[in-house]
Amino acid sequence: MARHYIIMSSSYTDGTRVALDITEGELLNSEAIAEIMGEIQRNCGKDVPLSTHLIETESESWESVGAYDPFFEGVACTKSAKEFSAKIEAGRVLTGLDVASYILSKVKCTHLSLEKLVYFAYADYLCDYRGRLFEDKIYAFTHGPVVDSVYQTYKRSGMQYVRPVDGISSADVQAGVKELPARSRILFAKDGAEKLFSIDNTLRRYGSVPASWLVQITHRPGSPWSHVDSSKFYQRISDELILEHHAVERD
Repeated sequence: MARHYIIMSSSYTDGTRVALDITEGELLNSEAIAEIMGEIQRNCGKDVPLSTHLIETESESWESVGAYDPFFEGVACTKSAKEFSAKIEAGRVLTGLDVASYILSKVKCTHLSLEKLVYFAYADYLCDYRGRLFEDKIYAFTHGPVVDSVYQTYKRSGMQYVRPVDGISSADVQAGVKELPARSRILFAKDGAEKLFSIDNTLRRYGSVPASWLVQITHRPGSPWSHVDSSKFYQRISDELILEHHAVERD
């Protein structure tokens, strides 16, 4: 018989569950397991969601684990904490589109208002927590700050309400359809709970404000946007500018 100590999580990048299967006898003790768990948390964050399982099968092969319990079927197996961490860590980094999807699950938005809400979510989190909400850069366009991936994805919506997925009506958005997967995506990210809390606070502050007013807020004298030449394409609004001047948009 072979003992398997299994550490599991999910990879949003691959869309699969991921397991670290530990079968080496010298690692099957509390001290060694604690060190492996510590390495994963150092790589992925202390709040990384992990589950652990201890089972016995007829061999050390991963196939024997799936044969023993169907729960493990379809799980991607890794054999090192480094490989496991790399798969998980990649999925714990948010994008602007991740935040846009969550916003769309909560608020009816035009493309213009969505861009502003994604920006405000980023700026609020940066100023309150001194960390980046997502990896995308912020650019100064004519009508205010823009995240390029969000712009390219939703620009064809024009002045109409944006639909988060094909076939979902504006009424469905109000009812919270598709909120759970969008919320789960935020929570899975590194520091996900505080990021979700911050985004919700942003939506409470700006979510019901008309798009035209949101533009006026970003165009206030002294705002981060006002310090960048928006007449030129893709001029970045740096984190430093946001940290120094976002207070103008909050007054």
